[in-house]
Amino acid sequence: ANQLGVFFKRDELVNGFPSYTKAGDDSAMLWHSGQGWHVGAAADLGQERGWVSLVDGCLRPEASRRTWRVADGAAFVDAPGLRCLAGDALAAEMAKAAPQIALVGPTPQNLQANQLGVFFKRDELVNGFPSYTKAGDDSAMLWHSGQGWHVGAAADLGQE
Repeated sequence: ANQLGVFFKRDELVNGFPSYTKAGDDSAMLWHSGQGWHVGAAADLGQERGWVSLVDGCLRPEASRRTWRVADGAAFVDAPGLRCLAGDALAAEMAKAAPQIALVGPTPQNLQANQLGVFFKRDELVNGFPSYTKAGDDSAMLWHSGQGWHVGAAADLGQE
């Protein structure tokens, strides 16, 4: 699941198709190999390999109606629920982000308990994801790094 996320379109075409880099993680990319779409390591850009694939000659990955496949270490297996969203469909999905959320519950040895609380959604996306500011403390934020969700200082916004 770490390979999935938001991808930003690059200016560079790869094998005559658009290519994308993962928000917050330049080491992961999305490209067309000539045979199909692949999510994989930037070092493999343009090749027919990766962690996630879609065999389709469509010009845009979101245009395909075929089934994406994910690597399990030995082979690729169908992932019928996996989708690629863009445009209005992506905007609709992003709009579902809650206007406020609360991080609650005990932490081991009360570690970082002061970081818990209510967070309000900001207008700004960070790494292509919604971001939040802690109620009563604008210096504390919640964001997605491209690898996962983090609570931390506003000065570290967007980082892992």
